[in-house]
Amino acid sequence: MKLANFTIACSIVVISLGSLSGAERRVTGVKGLEEACQNAAPGDEIILAKGVYTISEKSRILIAGRPGPVTVRGASAKSGDVVVEGLGQDNEAVQVVFELTDSPKWTFRDLTTRNSFYHGFKLNGSSTDCILRNVVMRDHGESGVKGTSDPSAKTYPDRLLVEGCDIGFTRPSGGTRSVVEGIDGVAVAGWTVRGSRFLNVQKSGGAAYGVFTKGNSIDTVIENNRFENCFIGASFGGGGTGAAYFRDGDQTLEHRGGSIRNNIFQSTSDAAIYLNKANGGTIAGNKMVACAMNIQLRYPETKAYIKEGNATDNSEEPLVRLRDGASVFKDVPEK
Repeated sequence: MKLANFTIACSIVVISLGSLSGAERRVTGVKGLEEACQNAAPGDEIILAKGVYTISEKSRILIAGRPGPVTVRGASAKSGDVVVEGLGQDNEAVQVVFELTDSPKWTFRDLTTRNSFYHGFKLNGSSTDCILRNVVMRDHGESGVKGTSDPSAKTYPDRLLVEGCDIGFTRPSGGTRSVVEGIDGVAVAGWTVRGSRFLNVQKSGGAAYGVFTKGNSIDTVIENNRFENCFIGASFGGGGTGAAYFRDGDQTLEHRGGSIRNNIFQSTSDAAIYLNKANGGTIAGNKMVACAMNIQLRYPETKAYIKEGNATDNSEEPLVRLRDGASVFKDVPEK
């Protein structure tokens, strides 16, 4: 079922639940969805009826200055029942599906986004403490999730949770744009990516990242995910960060702390795990199957803890490759 943009007046029904608990907003069309998001108040729950919601008259659904908690969800628990889409990853008309600016504590769950020029979800400024759960993101030109900070104002979209999602590209050759990523966080702190799948995140064998955070990001946790046919799977740093975009203006490192643990990497074209100017991270319990390279650490700024449980079936490649002066910490007995 394809739902037109010129949704009739009854496309949004608001049921008041009281000033403290917000409202339940039931939506059946893309205009109703946009209106519900742009007028949301703390405690609101926006419930999308089964169908396809195609954005065609605007470049994105923009949510600005709307603090939550607000939940946007499909009416069922099936992500495939509700699809919010653009016009294709090579069509610039719809650039982002959902863009949040200075809008903390939003949750999106039980739906699919697809076919935008840049991103599925873009989190800007102080859009902190957001959650993406049970969301399928397909064929977003540059990334399923993008976090953009404003270091000059010291606002950062920190503490994002991505859980139980499926992110990537339909074709095995991956994306068509010059920049291809699954999740990209710049100057963010406390992001957790858990229990998700990353599929075909590559650019026809060219550089691409399943998940990476950079720009003096802090304490990213990447755990219990599966990476299939990606160029690089999980990365702290990499890709480079413009000088103006480092967190707190500190260009010393691309990433501090964090953990990459208990993930499965299948058939990466390059490294399964990559650390680039990243210090203090922990790598543990990861399984690498048919990967061109396994764990790669690069540059003198990079130093990591390599814990037990990492394993690979590639006997021709070292489990951990140190490049350009990178090193590992000697384990210190736990107190």
